Amino acid sequence: MANSPMKFDVSEVIDGIRGMVSSAMSGASKMSSSSPSAMDVRIAVMSVIKSDAKNGKEVIQAIQLTSGGTWSPKSSSIYPLLEEMTDEGLVSIKIEKELRVYSLTKAGKAALAEALAKVEEKKSKPSNSTGSNWLEMNTTSLKAGAKLAQALTQVAQHGSADQQKRAADLVDETRRKVYAILAED
Repeated sequence: MANSPMKFDVSEVIDGIRGMVSSAMSGASKMSSSSPSAMDVRIAVMSVIKSDAKNGKEVIQAIQLTSGGTWSPKSSSIYPLLEEMTDEGLVSIKIEKELRVYSLTKAGKAALAEALAKVEEKKSKPSNSTGSNWLEMNTTSLKAGAKLAQALTQVAQHGSADQQKRAADLVDETRRKVYAILAED
């Protein structure tokens, strides 16, 4: 039973489900190719310098800390953005100990408030699209996937070859039915 081809297939399904669920739950979805939008980056930068002036490295570190380590912006995107926002009058620069230190101007605080209001408005509007980002997926579906992975683990570890085959067939049938839901009007 340990070398059964069905056991390998069921184990592969389990690993796939576990990977999708854990990446979605951690906020670092590998299933999604989406990265923070330009507006997300702007909001993050303005938010971390709103109350405290920071140099570029500190801005990056603050975003990492605030995101719980799930997002680590590249300096190649942060420094040009800081310069752009300086040109727009949203950020001011002071030189302290040979470092450029950025702080939010009054116009920047107003722009941040406006951007956050737009984000909240967008969140409150019901959306007909499911989105391509696993982070937007319904928590109930993620929990159901995790429970399925647990059940499949038990079948893979303790089930007979026939039980493993039936479980694999059931998962395949369920997958087709889930896709059929998407095909509905």
